[in-house]
Amino acid sequence: MSDEAIQDTGSQEAVAAEAAPASFLESLPDDLRNEPSLRNFTDPGSLAKSYVHAQRMIGADKVAIPGKHATPDEWREVYTRLGAPTEAGAYELQGIDGVGDEVIIGFKQRAYEAGLTNQQANAIMEYYGDQTAAARAAEESKIQGAQEQSIAELQQEFGRAFEQKLQLAQSAARTFLGGTELFDEIELADGRLLGDHPDVVRMFATLGEQIGEDKLVGEPTEMIMTPQEAQRQIDELTLPNSPYWDKTHPNKDRIVEEVLRLREYL
Repeated sequence: MSDEAIQDTGSQEAVAAEAAPASFLESLPDDLRNEPSLRNFTDPGSLAKSYVHAQRMIGADKVAIPGKHATPDEWREVYTRLGAPTEAGAYELQGIDGVGDEVIIGFKQRAYEAGLTNQQANAIMEYYGDQTAAARAAEESKIQGAQEQSIAELQQEFGRAFEQKLQLAQSAARTFLGGTELFDEIELADGRLLGDHPDVVRMFATLGEQIGEDKLVGEPTEMIMTPQEAQRQIDELTLPNSPYWDKTHPNKDRIVEEVLRLREYL
């Protein structure tokens, strides 16, 4: 490249440098150009926005955050300025079903110590209420499931005699215990009442059968067979070499009819 071309290129670069606008910081006076707080601003617009924001904050009610060695009283002042009540009893909490007054009083004290506002305290209480309601619903569903399982188990075992067996168990309870209130007062670990447990019903029904009709209070007069009792009689009537299998036996038809009747209980 010739000396003339080099000189021409240098002249073009000098013209371009003179035409390029100076940076925002370079346009400031010397005493502000190196100010650290201004280094993040790249144009007058961003500086103007920051200035407006600062002006708006001047009249705002600001809260100074205490240091790590602040006293409880200093923090209490902060909590109060942020909207916390000045005493535990000043909280206005929404009532929650199933939550006693002692729990509410204790929660208010803890909320006051933590510096919660009334809104924050209510939000926590609402969450606690939702969790309590969900737990209660789950427990009720569990109890109902256990009760339904008990009923289904006894219905399958007693068959058509289900209602009568329950009456027999209640009669035995009234005879031995003087009433059935105990069954409705004792709650088992799974939430069922004592009277809902299949083993308890079986036990008192068996007691009722053993002591006999004349000694029971309100025992049913005609006993209905359970599927097990009917099957036991069917097995006895249909033993090998019994009249049930002998076409020439005079009791053949009567025994067959009896077996058919018994099968209705299965």
